[in-house]
Amino acid sequence: MKKELNLAHILTTIALVVSGILYLNDLDKRITSNKQELAHLKQIRKEDQKRIEKRLDSIDEKLDALLSAKRNGL
Repeated sequence: MKKELNLAHILTTIALVVSGILYLNDLDKRITSNKQELAHLKQIRKEDQKRIEKRLDSIDEKLDALLSAKRNGL
């Protein structure tokens, strides 16, 4: 078996290394994008939760008013 380096082997190895680096770079970009989207979704969720709590408080106040009016009417 010959133990020599062929130009084709060197070029193939370089191509594989470059491809691997490009793949990892793209993967890093996607991870960063997902982190940003996740942070945005968390913020939206917090805002929605506050909005729901306000709405539930409003409904609770209306129910209390109805119940107290019903008690006073009896």
